[in-house]
Amino acid sequence: MSEVLDFYQKQAKAGLSTIPWVAELQEKSLRELSYYGFPKRHDEDWKYTIVDALLQHGFAKPAKRDAEIIVQSDMPIKNQIVIQNGQILGVDGITAHLPSGLLVQPLFDALHQHEDKIRPYFDKLLKHEHGFHALNTALVHTGMVIYVPAGIRVEEPIVLSHWQDKEQATHSRHLIILEEGSEVAVCEEYRGAEQCSYFTNTITEVFTAKNAKLTHYKIQREGHIAYHIGQIAVRQAQNSQFDSHSLSLGGKLVRSDIHLQLQEEGGRCLLNGIYVPTDGQHIDHHTIIQHLVGHCHSEQDYKGILAGRSRAVFNGKVIVSKDAQHTEARQQNKNVLLSSQAEIDTKPQLEIFADDVICTHGATVGQLDEEALFYLATRGIDKQEASNYLIQAFAADNLRLVPHQALAEWMRTLLIQQLR
Repeated sequence: MSEVLDFYQKQAKAGLSTIPWVAELQEKSLRELSYYGFPKRHDEDWKYTIVDALLQHGFAKPAKRDAEIIVQSDMPIKNQIVIQNGQILGVDGITAHLPSGLLVQPLFDALHQHEDKIRPYFDKLLKHEHGFHALNTALVHTGMVIYVPAGIRVEEPIVLSHWQDKEQATHSRHLIILEEGSEVAVCEEYRGAEQCSYFTNTITEVFTAKNAKLTHYKIQREGHIAYHIGQIAVRQAQNSQFDSHSLSLGGKLVRSDIHLQLQEEGGRCLLNGIYVPTDGQHIDHHTIIQHLVGHCHSEQDYKGILAGRSRAVFNGKVIVSKDAQHTEARQQNKNVLLSSQAEIDTKPQLEIFADDVICTHGATVGQLDEEALFYLATRGIDKQEASNYLIQAFAADNLRLVPHQALAEWMRTLLIQQLR
């Protein structure tokens, strides 16, 4: 592991930003990387997700070159920015259709041109609690800024569609800032060539001001021998709303974290997710919701559908501080195993330090209902089709929470394709 650590440190030192204060952050991150290292087997938060295979060799950053052919997404949304092997494409094509005053710009362009708007937010939420956080800051080379001024509402979602087809690492940083009373939907999609081993290390920082609303989608369908480490960090102000809808399908080893802070009263959040690992895949979701003040509401609903020799991890933690009276927090994780070789480790948690709250949590693990399968068989429906019906019914409640109907239907189609 020391060899790969040295590899990334040398790579970072050779590519420090030309912006002095960003370079200082990168150098600080390198020191933290040396101190923390990468997650190890005895680290509690990583005990079920071993990253040794990812760290067997270092992945270089993408070379700077023009994309030969843009690999567009089939997502049913027109406002698409493609981040292909780290190169950002298509920004100019969508900005003409967006409201005046909205800033949608590559990260480093925004850091140069709008430092007054961006610097107060950049790298302010993460504590670099493990090496991948520090590695992202030290090596960040691509990403987008979406800055929504007060009162602006964007009707159509903005898509950040990532594609990789080279054996390399992309360290991306996205920054989404909503001023008071603004509203936008952002969809992050991660894709890649099926027979290509690559590494996605991505962080998204989100700030929602008073009465702002962000609907965030994450569609993870990396190539099946790829590695994906993703983090979303959110800070919510008074009466703001953050809704997350995720579908995780691809990757050899995937870790997706959400860390959310409800800092002022009236905040609401929804974390809605579906994960569908199949043969040889490992998909891990960790969530932390911190209720720091009272009169806030959080909802988590994650469902797992596991096939073949696959493994999934769900660890959801809700922390209710002593001053967070009148908190409402609900959390559930349900899983269905389609194979005797599939494995799930689930651990919903509540840490409550207030006494006037409504908090619930729970987890279930089971198989498809044999009586329902038999009933469908008596109606002339073969076993595979019957299984698909039951799987769709299992995921239906989560898909109904997706407000964009065309996107919800597309996600349903992807889910069924994953299990064929």
